[in-house]
Amino acid sequence: MDRFRTSRETGFVKVISPRSAVSRLLLTWCALFVTSLADAQEENVVKSEPRRVLVGAYVNDVQHISLESHSYAIDVYLWFHWTDSALNPSESVEMVNPFELWGHTVDSIYDDVQVIEDGEFYQVLRIQGRFSKKFLLTNFPYDRQELILEFEDSRNAVKDMIYVPDAAPITINPRLVLPGFDVGQPVFEVENFQYPTNFGDPRDKGPLVYSRGRIKIPISRPIVTYSIKLLLPIACVVLCASLMLLIRATYVDARVGIGITSLLTVVALQLSSNQQMPSVDYLVLMDKIYIAAYVYILAALGVVLYTARLVDSQQPERAEKLQRRLFTILTGLVIAASILIVGIGIYQG
Repeated sequence: MDRFRTSRETGFVKVISPRSAVSRLLLTWCALFVTSLADAQEENVVKSEPRRVLVGAYVNDVQHISLESHSYAIDVYLWFHWTDSALNPSESVEMVNPFELWGHTVDSIYDDVQVIEDGEFYQVLRIQGRFSKKFLLTNFPYDRQELILEFEDSRNAVKDMIYVPDAAPITINPRLVLPGFDVGQPVFEVENFQYPTNFGDPRDKGPLVYSRGRIKIPISRPIVTYSIKLLLPIACVVLCASLMLLIRATYVDARVGIGITSLLTVVALQLSSNQQMPSVDYLVLMDKIYIAAYVYILAALGVVLYTARLVDSQQPERAEKLQRRLFTILTGLVIAASILIVGIGIYQG
């Protein structure tokens, strides 16, 4: 034992006790276990990250807008870039807001998915069809609307795949013309949309969340053109109705005839205008203009009837002064009200 102890001390002979060997073996196993656990956790983190799909769009045309059905026809190209070979977002994409889905066409530009630099996959879809969005027409004809096309992946939720806007995600055809509207610069957005249901699937414990792409095309009507087309007729009728308060008070029959004719003309104009509008449960801007015209004509007819009584009671001079004064007041009020209504409509859009 002394010889072995001396050898250990001098370093020429190395003796390992059984207890030390067991300890080192346990430490080695622990180190291997910790390393494998860290690798597994890192692998799980990598697997938990959703796959990214770059998306972009080219708006080729907007063919038709229908206010009555709250729908519009769009021709758009949609492209996808992705790196996972097990994924094909061009096959699983789904339009979220279609109108008459049976009329939609989706064509792949390439017969097969293209493989480009660094093993990246690429495909382009041409989508044509009618889409729907409920238009808010409170400020018609000065309303500003957005034509929206929404899409999402029908198979992969956010935990598996997300859309990411491409470097230049949206472009519009520079020759695009939409009769009756001015077309603004489109916008491309991506959001995580949460459905308030799991669609009855017991495997999903909570609401489903999908990555959703949205294309917005802002449109508006030319202010001057629509003011002339819609406001000029009603302005002419109100101007003619004002003659009731300018003709001599003794011509009662002529003044009453002008008022009734003007009132019927306003009713006909409103009925004709409403034929182009969908059924809504609120007043649009033009309805407020027509209401102002009704109030003006009815008030003028009331003045005519009152001044007629003054004429019958041998007070023609008083009747003339009264109707001139009320002409100034009523006409000023209807003009101010119309300007205020139109101004607020143009501002709010």
